[in-house]
Amino acid sequence: MTDVQPGGTYPITGIYSFGRGLIKRPAIQGNETAYQRMARLRTGQIVMSKLNAWEGALAVVDEPFSDTYVSPEYPVFSIDSEKAHVGYIEHLLKWPELWNRLTPRGSMVRRKRTTPSTLLATEVPLPDLAEQRRVADKLNAAMSRITQFATLREYSSQLADQYMDSLFRPIEDQLPLSVALRPSSDFVDVEPDDNYQTAGILNRGRGLFHRPVISGSDTKYPRYNRLHTGQFVYSKLFGWEGSLAVVPSEFEGIHVSHEFPTFDIDPSVADVEYLTHLARWSGLHDALKDKGTGMGSRRQRVNVDRLLATTVPLPSLPEQRRIARQLTVVRRTTEAGAEQTAQVAVLRPALLNAAFSGQL
Repeated sequence: MTDVQPGGTYPITGIYSFGRGLIKRPAIQGNETAYQRMARLRTGQIVMSKLNAWEGALAVVDEPFSDTYVSPEYPVFSIDSEKAHVGYIEHLLKWPELWNRLTPRGSMVRRKRTTPSTLLATEVPLPDLAEQRRVADKLNAAMSRITQFATLREYSSQLADQYMDSLFRPIEDQLPLSVALRPSSDFVDVEPDDNYQTAGILNRGRGLFHRPVISGSDTKYPRYNRLHTGQFVYSKLFGWEGSLAVVPSEFEGIHVSHEFPTFDIDPSVADVEYLTHLARWSGLHDALKDKGTGMGSRRQRVNVDRLLATTVPLPSLPEQRRIARQLTVVRRTTEAGAEQTAQVAVLRPALLNAAFSGQL
């Protein structure tokens, strides 16, 4: 521990939860903290968050974080190199089963802290050093491949977004959305004894998602708007963040509140597949950012008139269909990649379970 000097400067480190490692925070002056002492980190040490250790806020200190500081809420431990290999410990700290063993029991878990004595008393698999090195080497190789895959997946997603932008942005035919959309709501009265499958819309054009089924007696809304396949729908509250979509078939008949206006798409003016991609385009999301009304960004609503007045690239129907076909091919590829990424992500805890149960 280091005594905090009022005139000293202290670069601060924090810890992400879920085994995601350390994070650099802004440096503070000694006279800006109530702590009289802080710990200076050294490469190869273990640091833990008392408050969040049970959800994976532990890490081995690597070189970029050496000589940074943590408060007394972050106990620091040295690794006995005669009993433990640092690479093995690094993976062990990312093991969800270890986090589970550190979870405080009883009510109000989020207010309880994991003490240093609790961590030190926790039993973990600790074979001899040679076996630890072997396991660490295998995990290093496997995790490196998983990371490479995730990096490539992110890069391909960025390329897909850039390709979409390259098709939409040069289009000279700009028309207001009112040309293509006609307000069309299918309101149903909420009955207290009925259940309703509801939906929301993710921001940044990521589409609709299912919300839990809700009883009519548990909602404040007297009416719900019922979605239909091929409609355009958006969130008044988060339209400026890109919460808009064209309704896919799996959301037919799903309910949303009056805060989600729906529109029929005029087939003589706009192609449904084309507008599906347009709803995902960052250029349209950017155009809606200044369409909100109200005070404070989180209180802004994009009303229907402002949405419909927004100009978008809307070329001839044959050109729309040509662009839509190209973007659909790209979309299917990126969606397949996203599914593979989700499958690969499951490998991380599975590999750690295998490693620490002697099966790797």
